Amino acid sequence: MLEQLQQAFPKIDNKNILQIWNWFNGNVDETKTVLALLTENTLQEIFVFFLKQNVTSSSSKTIGNIIEHSTTLEQQMFLWKLLKLFDGKVEKTIILQIWKNSNQFYYETLLTLQDICFNHSLKEQKEDSELRIIREMCSNILWNILNNPKQIKYRQISHKNLYNTLLSKCKKLGGNVDQIHEYMEYHIQQFGFKKRNDSNWYYSNDNIQLLSLWRYYKAVINEQIIKTTHNVCFLNKNDRYKTRYGIPERVCMLSNGKWRDYESVFDYEHRTIMLFNQNKLKIKSLQVGNPKRPSLEFNVHIQWYNDLNDVNNTHAKWACLILNHTWHFRTMDQFDRSELSNCCSEFNTFHVLWKDGIKTHKESLNPYLITLEQGIERVKDKLQMRDHFIFGKDELILFECEFDKWNPPIISNMIEENVLLHDIYKHLHHYPIIQVYWEITYRFMLPYKRTIDINRTNLPKNRDICVEFYPLMEKPTFNPFLYECDVHKLQFIQDMLQFKVQGNHSLQRLLHEVIENGYLCDLITYQYAKNKKEEKKFHANIKQQINYDKNDEEGKLLLNDKILTILNELKILYHDDIHKHMGYPLQLHHICAILLYCGKSCNSEFSYDQIQFRHYKWPYLDSYLQDAIFILHAHERREESEMELYCGLKKVRLENIKKRIKEGNFISYVSTSDDLQVAKMFRSDQGCILHFHPSMRRGLNIYSCDVSWISPFKHEREILFSRSGVNFIHDEKTHKKYASWNAKVESEDEYTQMILLKWTKYDEYIQQIIQISTIWNYSIDLNLIYVVLDYWNEGDMNETIELLLDFEKWKVKDNNEQKYKEKINEFVERRCCNHNINLFSIFFFEKYKGRKAIEHATINTVNNGLPFVKSDKETWIKVKIA
Repeated sequence: MLEQLQQAFPKIDNKNILQIWNWFNGNVDETKTVLALLTENTLQEIFVFFLKQNVTSSSSKTIGNIIEHSTTLEQQMFLWKLLKLFDGKVEKTIILQIWKNSNQFYYETLLTLQDICFNHSLKEQKEDSELRIIREMCSNILWNILNNPKQIKYRQISHKNLYNTLLSKCKKLGGNVDQIHEYMEYHIQQFGFKKRNDSNWYYSNDNIQLLSLWRYYKAVINEQIIKTTHNVCFLNKNDRYKTRYGIPERVCMLSNGKWRDYESVFDYEHRTIMLFNQNKLKIKSLQVGNPKRPSLEFNVHIQWYNDLNDVNNTHAKWACLILNHTWHFRTMDQFDRSELSNCCSEFNTFHVLWKDGIKTHKESLNPYLITLEQGIERVKDKLQMRDHFIFGKDELILFECEFDKWNPPIISNMIEENVLLHDIYKHLHHYPIIQVYWEITYRFMLPYKRTIDINRTNLPKNRDICVEFYPLMEKPTFNPFLYECDVHKLQFIQDMLQFKVQGNHSLQRLLHEVIENGYLCDLITYQYAKNKKEEKKFHANIKQQINYDKNDEEGKLLLNDKILTILNELKILYHDDIHKHMGYPLQLHHICAILLYCGKSCNSEFSYDQIQFRHYKWPYLDSYLQDAIFILHAHERREESEMELYCGLKKVRLENIKKRIKEGNFISYVSTSDDLQVAKMFRSDQGCILHFHPSMRRGLNIYSCDVSWISPFKHEREILFSRSGVNFIHDEKTHKKYASWNAKVESEDEYTQMILLKWTKYDEYIQQIIQISTIWNYSIDLNLIYVVLDYWNEGDMNETIELLLDFEKWKVKDNNEQKYKEKINEFVERRCCNHNINLFSIFFFEKYKGRKAIEHATINTVNNGLPFVKSDKETWIKVKIA
């Protein structure tokens, strides 16, 4: 049937067809209806499935307008998925309004809706009293029998006691007791109980049918409404309920010294995490807090740690947490750990919300025992674990609590006074059943000892190789630029990746994508075939052996390294000395993405699809390659780099650009080399050479990294620049300022066009810096002028000159320059390689206090980036003399 649907709707991606099919539980008619409407480019009738209840006429008008403007098939799929994800969690009219407010961008809407679910503020609803009674009774019956399968009393249900209990609940909550009793008897029978002559119910099976009961239990819990804590922004005297978003269905927990996978259910009514081992048909129950529902719970403790102890066997790092000092869990990525941690925190009564920039986290604290300072340290520890796991960053640069932005705001001196959280928040309504918000600014970096030197003296240059160089594949004729900083196009690309990429089984999903796109040959050892028919038969046999299924949504591909020999390459690269020195920051799927791009034949089609805006064909390769570059980018001491880079593009010539590109972005990945001869070879006899100014490597949000240790072509000395991404924290203006580049035609003749690329921050202040530098006859460090102008004076030239004059006087006063030399190692160990900026930071701290000198120096040098190099000054002086 799926094949018939795919043939009937060729314009819709097969995976989307499968997803809709699953959403409607294989109902052919409903699936066909929605697919037809999507193909016809209208959502009018689709919303009948979602907008049946409580839609006013004004809401209908708003919905109609939003539907009308959701014009593309992709946008319709995005909106469709959002409605499905948050069905029953957020009102549909609210989903549609946020979709409109977010300019119909999927990821931005997704983040907003997640926050709504998380904050318990906008989505609060009363649960139907009769449904609540039935659900609670079913939950109790199933919980008791699953927790105590050998106790006879939980296998028996008294008819009289059941009716009386229901009657009592109906008097309290309202409801028709006879009707509810009838429903309950039906459910009890479905669970496997049988009614005997005495009218009582008995579970007569000697062996508990755990699988069947577990499925019923999951179904009941999935409808569970969590009683919320009160958000201080949205106080309400009524009991309010919400449905939790993002509860994990599976977890990996340490049990008897071994890591085991379990199906999981978070039963908040009984404060229990139920775990089911399907292979052994066994239930494990974790009692997280007091099971008595009226009681409050303050002792849920969650600790994060990162596990790299078994990299020799697993070739992986793990994001772990310990619940209540007892139960150890692990996940493959930070997002899953965060979701698991937040779900565990829900068992606690008192919560602190905090953000890591994008995602909101929930901290469970005991306000009667924890001081404000201790609470802040808990958050700091988790932020450090987060950044260390994702990027390898664990050395603190900056940590500031913006107390005036907290909700509710507090006085900063409470930290020094060692005040209990109870004393700070006890005056709030509904205390202690509340959640508060803490605003925190933080920065971590890679410690010097785990960074990579950017000097490349140990790599061969092309002229040192005794063989003639032939590229692996011919670079396709394309223009890798967006001429304008079209953030909307970048956001759409990001949306497509977020829509398609799923978590877990990352390596399986990546390899599946490569096979699906026709490049199984890149994953296996080459086998000679006489003709295409024989090759096709050989590949079909391999696909069968590794369990390849074109419609696989679960990542079930078998990772057999005897067949998929690329796996052996990945393991060798994983243990490369460079990767070991960095602390094993990459996962296997990251290394695989780089290897596929740098050394396999799929690179050509992948690159061509990128410049044709067909990013949807390679979501996993694209996403993992970008992540890998981000990670390696953080491990390089780019602040020391003065390297000029080059990229040759065969038969490419940029026309009609008026000799300059402003605020450009890469829509594909760009390979560069510090060896101009390599670029010339890729350019061939005619084409374009991109010349990358050193500021392109130093730029704050222009990501690049050295991949020569992974690439099989060492002589290319490859530095790989990432496709430009979008940071949803920043607006369009900020993106243009920090994450874009400018380009101009540097020289050209009939054979070669040389184009110079510079970070936008370089051009933003270049004229002012030249003027200021001239005053001191070019004796002041250019990056010092840049930092004072940009960081401290926000572009004000007069204030910059005045501050630099004060600094020059201070240097010779009290032997301050000599005093700095005594502290120089302290700065160098923190990667502060610009001594002028270090010295100025000491001066500024002494004069104005605030952040410490070393914090200022590190933020500007390592985090923000310094765009100028020595050759810039030399060039200006030559121009002046000429």
